Amino acid sequence: MKREGINYPKFKDQFALMDFEAEPLPALSLYPVPKECALADWELTLTGLAGERCTIGRQDLRKLPRVREKSPLVCQIFNWSEEPEVEGVRLVDLLKVTGIDSPEDGYFSFYSADGLYFEGLPRSIARDPRTLLVFGINLKPLPTEFGGPLRLWVPFLQGYKSVKWLQTIRAFRKDPVGIKRFLGQSRTAVLGADGQERAGVVVARPSNGETSFEI
Repeated sequence: MKREGINYPKFKDQFALMDFEAEPLPALSLYPVPKECALADWELTLTGLAGERCTIGRQDLRKLPRVREKSPLVCQIFNWSEEPEVEGVRLVDLLKVTGIDSPEDGYFSFYSADGLYFEGLPRSIARDPRTLLVFGINLKPLPTEFGGPLRLWVPFLQGYKSVKWLQTIRAFRKDPVGIKRFLGQSRTAVLGADGQERAGVVVARPSNGETSFEI
């Protein structure tokens, strides 16, 4: 085992994928992993409160400022943390150009291409500049087992909020709750003091990174 001190919760047998020897992150998924897909063939659909909808693809992502930085991912449920170099765009930049928004006290929900997994974020967190849409890791395209070609990345919350195989984003007035709370597997996504310290989570705005590979 490459990672020491892994904590296996009672619901571990519910996972379709669990590989703690994978690098640079553990490969974990509650539900079966979707078929591999290149970013060039991927589409992300955003839906607003009134049902307005837009679909974006690789060419749209290329028009947004690129971010490349070391950014933590912390899982307090299994007791691990990593800090790879990730590459992507800020979610807030995408929301601004698409015009998809929710009220100041509203929410966004994020849906995986596995057809089952989803999580929600308050508007303030979704629009935080540290919240990313990631398509690269350690100077390579994000592999399928880690949520590629596109995943949500929220380094200051528990890892399960960073939805893999991101396919749909929807605006809500009220909290869409998220599947982990529905399943009773987590009461809160807030990182405890130990998790923050292990990951070195700090309040800092990321800077734009240089292009490391074509998307």
